Amino acid sequence: MRNLFYPLLVALALPLTGLAQRGGGQGFTQQFNQGSVLLSSGDTISGPLALHRGEETLTMTLPDNTVRTLPAVNVQSFAVRGEQYDRSRERFYYDDFYAMRQGYYSGSPAFGGTPPPRRRERADTNLTRVFRVYRWNRDNDYSDFKAPGFFEQLSSGPVILLRREGLVERPITAGNPYGYGSYSGMPGRPIGYYTEVKDNFFLGLPDGTVLPLRTPKKDLPNYFRTHARQLAQYAKANDLNYTDARDLAYLVNYANSLQEVK
Repeated sequence: MRNLFYPLLVALALPLTGLAQRGGGQGFTQQFNQGSVLLSSGDTISGPLALHRGEETLTMTLPDNTVRTLPAVNVQSFAVRGEQYDRSRERFYYDDFYAMRQGYYSGSPAFGGTPPPRRRERADTNLTRVFRVYRWNRDNDYSDFKAPGFFEQLSSGPVILLRREGLVERPITAGNPYGYGSYSGMPGRPIGYYTEVKDNFFLGLPDGTVLPLRTPKKDLPNYFRTHARQLAQYAKANDLNYTDARDLAYLVNYANSLQEVK
């Protein structure tokens, strides 16, 4: 286990300059068969791991079968693999962000201009996922209070694309693909709800702050304002979608490369 994640956690230590309440993430827990956690103390521990999204905590089963609870304040970063597969997610959800975490973008000389495989036809939960801890205001623009939270790293730096997942409830109405069988309610009125996972994107800035990308197609060019036109041209030439996690990681890496050559 230590051999699997140790090189990755060494890199992470280096600075980089249930049912939900409607719209929330309460009760959202993800289980992973393997995990390795870099603690705030600099120590690492490994074992099966559960990520409790709403509580911003990890629980890890240690070799002696005891369970250790790790709040975000005690964690620097962690890597996981082997998530219990969620069949309710679309099949391409478990994508490989390894190349993007190394700085890949389409046409990048460092990668020979050859993109990694576009997507996997089957879910591969053995792909390593990397999480970092940032202090944030829980996406509340009117609060100055910041607490540590877990963010998944999808790109390289110095500006990093981050992702947080949450559960949201969607209404089922007549004609909705989730609304099976007969319908006798009022038109347009929900006959029930279903729960799905929603991606929320952020930029992790070099000073340690977090910038939400509520509308990535607008917010990303606004941050990289000097290179907004080049970003738009790059997105069009490579048919990139600002709401797709993989495509957005390409765009952030490309924007970082423009910052380097200015």
